[in-house]
Amino acid sequence: MKTLFKISVVASIFLSSCMPQKEIAEKPPTITFEKIKYYAFPMAEEDKPIKSRLTYYDETGTPHRWMELDAENRMATDYIYEYDSEGEQTGARYREDGEAEFSIERVHYLNDSTKVTQWLDSLGKVYYTMIDDLNTDKKTKRASFTGENLHGYDSTFYTQDGFVKRIFFTNTKGKIFNDRQFVYDSINEKGDWLVRKKIMNDTVSEIQVREVYYDNRYTSANGKYYEGVISTGELAENVFNFTKDESVLFLTRTNDWTIQSGYMATKNKGLFTITFPIPMLDSIYNGAISPDGNQLIYSIRNAQVLIIKILKKKANGWRHSINVTEQKGLQGGYFYWLNDTELYFYHDKNNGDLVQGRLQGERLIITDSLKELNTNSATEFSPYVDQEKRYIIFTRYEESNPANQGFFVSYNRGNLQQPQWSEPTKLNMLPYGWNARIINKGSQFLFTDGEDIYSLPSKMLKLALKQ
Repeated sequence: MKTLFKISVVASIFLSSCMPQKEIAEKPPTITFEKIKYYAFPMAEEDKPIKSRLTYYDETGTPHRWMELDAENRMATDYIYEYDSEGEQTGARYREDGEAEFSIERVHYLNDSTKVTQWLDSLGKVYYTMIDDLNTDKKTKRASFTGENLHGYDSTFYTQDGFVKRIFFTNTKGKIFNDRQFVYDSINEKGDWLVRKKIMNDTVSEIQVREVYYDNRYTSANGKYYEGVISTGELAENVFNFTKDESVLFLTRTNDWTIQSGYMATKNKGLFTITFPIPMLDSIYNGAISPDGNQLIYSIRNAQVLIIKILKKKANGWRHSINVTEQKGLQGGYFYWLNDTELYFYHDKNNGDLVQGRLQGERLIITDSLKELNTNSATEFSPYVDQEKRYIIFTRYEESNPANQGFFVSYNRGNLQQPQWSEPTKLNMLPYGWNARIINKGSQFLFTDGEDIYSLPSKMLKLALKQ
C-alpha cells in the first residue's frame, strides 16, 4: 500500500541574495502494525469476522511477518519474510493450517521492475514460480504463474492513492477468474484506508475493516500485545519480562499452569518477530531473565514445593544450572530483577508473601520480608518495582474477597537506600491479572490475565508520583 507524502514549501530568504523556494518533504507516517478484519456482507454490529490478517512492520516500515487467522482466531497462514543485509527480500518461510514445518520461498530480482518468487520442495527443488512485473511504485501490475507449464496471469490495478482497485486472473486461454474490485469507504488523516468493500460479480461480498498503527506499542484494539506473535491465542502466556534495554523478551507458555515452557524473542529493528523455545526450560512453573540477559531464574513445581533454579548463559548457549533451593532451602517464584543482583519475588510463607532478595554468587538470600505489603489472609505475588524504587505494583488474591483481588500499588515514602513502603491501595481501573510491567520509556503498562498479554497506556494507572 502506498503511503502518501506531504510536501511543505519553505522559503529561505537571505540578505545577500534572493534564493528560490525549496521543497522539503515531511517524513511520511510509517505503519508499524495493522489488523484487517473480514466480515461477510451484509454485516451486523454483533457479527464476528470470518477471518483476520495481522501484519507487523519494523521501525523502517518494512514488513517482517503476516498471519491470517480463521474465525476462531486459529492460525491459518503464517508468513515470515527474510532479507539480506541491504534490506532486500531474499525469501520467506511460511506454513498453512495443519502444517507443523515451514515451507520455503526464494526471492530475487532480475532488475528494478521484475521480481521472481520460487517455491521449493523438501529437496530444495523449484516446483512453482511467480514472476511479478512491477510498476514505478514497486507494486505488482502483472504476475505470471508457472508450474510445469504457464498457468496464467494476475493483473492488478490501483487507485490514484495507490490502493488496490481491481485484481483478476486470466488463464492461458484468455478466460478471467476471481475478478474482484475494491471500493474505499474510509481513509484516515494519514492517507491510509480503514474500511473497504470487496465486490465480485457486481455484488458486495465482503466488508474489510482495518486497524492501522504508527507507534511502537504493537497493540491491537482488543488490547493484546503483539497479537499472534507474543500473545498467540493458541497457548496461554503466563509470565513475561525483559532485559534492561527491552531488546530481549522472556516468557512462558502453557496449556497446564504447573508445566510451562520457556520462550525468548529478540528485537530486530525495533520489532519482536519470532519467539524461540528454550529446550532446557520445557517443564517449569515461571521464570525471569536478568537485566543483562545472561541469567535466567526460574521455579519448578514439585508437588507443593517451588524449587528455584538459575541458568547461566555461556558462549554456546544456556548451560550451567544452579539449584538454589538445594543450597538454602529457599522456595519461591514470580521473580522480578531490579538489577543483576537484587530481586523481588514470591516466597511460599504465610499463604504467599513478597520478599526482597540478593544474589551473592550462586546463593540467593532474603534481605527484606516487605512486611508492609503482605497480609495473613491473602496471597501476594508477581511484583514489579520501579527502578528508582518510587513504587511497587503487585498482585494480591484472597479467596471469596473481590476487594482483595487484583493489582495493588505501594509508594516509597523513604528513599532509594531506605525504602518505607506505604499501605498498598488497589488499582481499581485494572482487571484481575499479574506480571505488571511498565516499558517503553514509562509509557506502556503490560500485564497478563493468564491467557494473553495486554497493553494499556501507563497514564491510565494514575500513579501518584512526586515530580
